Amino acid sequence: MEHYVIKPAGEAGEAAVHAGLRAYNRTFVSDTADLSLVVEDGAGQIIGGCNAFRMGELALLDVLWVAESRRGTGLGACLLAQLEQDAARQGGKRLELNTFGFQAPGFYEKLGYRRFAAVEPAVGEYGHYFYVKEL
Repeated sequence: MEHYVIKPAGEAGEAAVHAGLRAYNRTFVSDTADLSLVVEDGAGQIIGGCNAFRMGELALLDVLWVAESRRGTGLGACLLAQLEQDAARQGGKRLELNTFGFQAPGFYEKLGYRRFAAVEPAVGEYGHYFYVKEL
């Protein structure tokens, strides 16, 4: 029997896992693209960004983050609008995402996302919510 070591991934391991899954997915859906974005301030510091990708007509947002000091400024909405435009320009018809009750369900609802599923409670008292928006 072959010996295996299972250990914490770290950044390099996480990138390898994502690359492996995306390569596998391309064997079924060849029309894929990375849609990830970052936002830098005038000093070149990353103050926000998102990890997202497109498979055919479906765009998936995995993570969206804005630095605490920049929240409430409209930066998150601008970032999401750019992601939606990029996905639509590449043939995306809908964007799916998930969020927790302590994160941003109201933010996504305000921007036209429709909740299609929920697990309540999921993490302590907080729900886990799944959203979609037609592009």
